[in-house]
Amino acid sequence: MKTLLLVTLLVPTLTFAQVTERTFEAMTRTENNKPLVGEVVLTDLISNDSFDGEHFKIVQGKSDDAIKFDADEALTFRAATTYYHLTKARDYFVNKIKSEYVANLPKMVIRIEHSNQFSELGHFTNDKYDPQYNNALTIPAGVGLASKGVKPWGMEIWFRPSKRVNIKDLKVNNLQNQEFQVLMSGFRDQIHMQSMQRFLSNTVMALTSDGPGMNPLSTENLIRTVGSSIVMEIGYQFMDPITKFFSRKWYWLDTAVVPEIIYHEYSHAALSDHLQLSHSTAIIEGMADFFAGKIANSPKLAMHIKKYNTYNGKNAKRKQDYKIQFEMGEYANTDFVFGLLWEMGNIVGEEQAEDYMFALRKKVTTNSDIRKELVEALFQTCEETCHSPFLDTLRLKKALNSKGI
Repeated sequence: MKTLLLVTLLVPTLTFAQVTERTFEAMTRTENNKPLVGEVVLTDLISNDSFDGEHFKIVQGKSDDAIKFDADEALTFRAATTYYHLTKARDYFVNKIKSEYVANLPKMVIRIEHSNQFSELGHFTNDKYDPQYNNALTIPAGVGLASKGVKPWGMEIWFRPSKRVNIKDLKVNNLQNQEFQVLMSGFRDQIHMQSMQRFLSNTVMALTSDGPGMNPLSTENLIRTVGSSIVMEIGYQFMDPITKFFSRKWYWLDTAVVPEIIYHEYSHAALSDHLQLSHSTAIIEGMADFFAGKIANSPKLAMHIKKYNTYNGKNAKRKQDYKIQFEMGEYANTDFVFGLLWEMGNIVGEEQAEDYMFALRKKVTTNSDIRKELVEALFQTCEETCHSPFLDTLRLKKALNSKGI
C-alpha cells in the first residue's frame, strides 16, 4: 500500500519535469540562405518555464538564472534562436563528426545581452570597464578566485548586445581600404605615364614635322594629352571623402540572432580540445568559419540579415591572394583562411572534407601561421586521411600556389 501511494505521488511530478520540447519563434535560414523568422522546436529542455536544457542554459548578462519563457518578446526571440542553433551545431559535431569530446562536454551557460569584458581570474571584469557590443566570444573554463568570492565557471559563449555605432568610431582593420589605395595609386601612376608619353610624342612630332602642325603647348593639345591625368588626379586626391560619402554611416550586429555566428562560436568550443580559447588568430578563426559554413551548408556567413546586421559577412569563394598581413592578429577575422580551407576541402572531396578538416585541428595550434605551419599541416593530414594522398597533395599544392602561398 505504501509503495502504491509513493508511485501515485511521484508520477505527476515526473510527468511535469519531462518537458523536452517547446515551440518558439526564431531566426532561421531558407535553402537559399535567406533569413527567415519562423517557428522552431527546442529540444532537450529540462525546465517548464525557462530556456534551460540538458546541454545549454541561456541567461541574460551576468545572471545565473535561465531566461523565462514569458520574458520580453525580443529577449525570448534571441534566447530561442541561440538555443535552437546551438543544438543544431552540437548535433552536427556529435552525430556527423562523431566527436567524443563534444559529446562529453558539460552543460554550457550561454550569455546573451552580456556586455562585460572577460577576466581570466574574475570571470567578468568590473562594469566600469569599456562595455562590449556587436560581437560574440567563447571563453575557456576558469578556476575562479575564492578570495574574491568568484566561483569556478565552465566554458561559456557570450553574445553581446547590438549597438548602433558610427562607422568612423569603429576600431577595425582597413586591409581592404589599403589594398584599394595601392591599386588606385598604381593605376594613377600608369595613367600619368601614358599621358606623359603622349605629350612627348606629340611634341617630337610637332618639332620634326616639315609642315604646320599642332602647337604642343596649346590648350587643345594639353587637354587632349593630359586630360585623363587631371581627372585621375582629382579622383585620387578626393578618394577618401568620396568613399565616405557613399559608404554606409552606421554599423550594428546582433550576434545572438545570426545563425552562422552562433555556429562559429560553438565550433570554437568543439575544436577547443586542440585549439585553445586563448586569443584570436587566423587559424582558430578560419577553422571555426569552415565548420560554421558546413553546419550552415553555405560558403557565405552572416549575410543579408539587414534588420539585425550591417556586417558584410564572409564569403569562402571570394578571390584573394595571400598577404603577410593575414598573419597579424588584427586581421584574424578576414575570410582568407576560411576560403583557403573551403577550397582545400573541395579538393580532397566533399564526402571527406569535414573529416579531413577535423583531423587537421590536431596538426595545428592556435598560434600556427598560414604560410608555413598550416600548409605543412594540410599536407600531413592529407597523407594520413586522403583516399589518393599523392594526387590530392599535388592538387593542394597547385591550389596553394595559385593563392600566392
